[in-house]
Amino acid sequence: MFTLIIEDKNGALVGEYTFEDGEFIVGRSQQADIQLPADNVSRRHARIFTEDGRCFIQDLNAANGVWVNGRRIHASTELPRSAQVRIGDFFLHIEGAAFARPMTSPVYARLVPMPGSIGELTELTQSPVMVGRGKDCAVVLQDVSVSRIHSKLTQDDGGRVFVEDLRSSNGTYVNDRRVTSQELQHGDRIRFGTVAFSFQIEGMPEVDLSESAPQPQRRTQGNVQGAYAQRAHQAFAPMEHPPEQSYPAEQRTLLPQIAAIAVIVVAFVALVVLAGFAYDRFVAPKLDGKKAETESTRAAREAKGDDDDKPAKKTKAAETPETPTPDPKAVQKVQFDELMTQGREQMGQKQWAAARGHFERAQRLDVLASEPQIALNKIALEEDAGGKVAEAFKAFERKDARAAVRLYKQVPASSVYGLDAQKQLQAIADLAEFDRQKSCHGRPRDLVKCLADCELVLSTGRAGGSAGDECQRFAQQSGQPEKVDKPGGSKR
Repeated sequence: MFTLIIEDKNGALVGEYTFEDGEFIVGRSQQADIQLPADNVSRRHARIFTEDGRCFIQDLNAANGVWVNGRRIHASTELPRSAQVRIGDFFLHIEGAAFARPMTSPVYARLVPMPGSIGELTELTQSPVMVGRGKDCAVVLQDVSVSRIHSKLTQDDGGRVFVEDLRSSNGTYVNDRRVTSQELQHGDRIRFGTVAFSFQIEGMPEVDLSESAPQPQRRTQGNVQGAYAQRAHQAFAPMEHPPEQSYPAEQRTLLPQIAAIAVIVVAFVALVVLAGFAYDRFVAPKLDGKKAETESTRAAREAKGDDDDKPAKKTKAAETPETPTPDPKAVQKVQFDELMTQGREQMGQKQWAAARGHFERAQRLDVLASEPQIALNKIALEEDAGGKVAEAFKAFERKDARAAVRLYKQVPASSVYGLDAQKQLQAIADLAEFDRQKSCHGRPRDLVKCLADCELVLSTGRAGGSAGDECQRFAQQSGQPEKVDKPGGSKR
């Protein structure tokens, strides 16, 4: 036996369900088994089902996903004991006697807080892992220097872990160097704003985090230049500083840099001098000879009257421009704009399913963009309005005009179906008014049908004042004044 408890984002109880086996659809639609009325909940958001006495949940390609214990799922997932499921702004708590052991995933790395930092020890088991101040992040850091969605940690197929800065305000740093994207090594110091961690790969020796411990060194261009400077200093030290002399510690630390700069300047000047000498000695005479030869050849051709001085054909290699390497972010932006344009065209043609597919792909390309989600919400509203118009048309065909009027009035005027709904209401009002004239003014007069036609006319909201007054008079004559409403909606 399982118990499902639903709470909203404020912790208020929304509903409680008890079940032993079966399948339940969770979503915003009225046809859903468990209805969650919110814009960030899809019409068919998730499926909860049981199998062999165990409870599972499946994401039905919802725009905002299904989150189990703070991690987004992408396939049918078995629910652990006391699991917390988040769907939109709602939290679902699953309790039951028959549960499998809790979900476990292999730990591939850890974020160990540095001394004095507010962070907590975090084990990395999923990929990607979002880091930020927002509640949707897997690693939540409540610090003013951390953005709502600050960084992303990703493990590739080869086991390498990368950190990517998501346009945060205060930046992401690896070993005190600001990065946009960087592969992490065991023992690297990674800092989100001012919150610092030590990145430690599972299975590697634990890193000493004390201040006296040596910090990891990356092989960067600055490190290589420093090594060359140190070697140059060691080579020239006997000549520059005799053994009997001693220098302060501050001066000794600057000697490698000074020696390196001197070597680089001398080498650069020598290179410039050699390049100038080589140009004057070898290149310039050849260029002058070719120029003289070209002028003499042209003069001889003009003397002979040769008019075949045509430009040489360009080779295929010269005609073909060099193709620049495309920028991945620019390519992603172009793909995003194309998907948004195609989705809007599909919306204009009322092809809601195709448009939804384009906007969902655009949302996966740029998770920070709000336009795809706004368009998805608009599609959900239009599908709901279109469904009401279709149901109203079927009700009118069944000669259930009252149900048709009620459904047409639920269609928002801002919807693309709003004008059709208003036209259908006017058509029903005209037919009902025609029937009312026959039943109320015919010979003989049928007061029962007259009152029924009056109620239908007034329910459409399209009746004039004279029709309302006549209906009130006929109602008083029949002795049932309380059953007929004026156009304003008040009863007598």
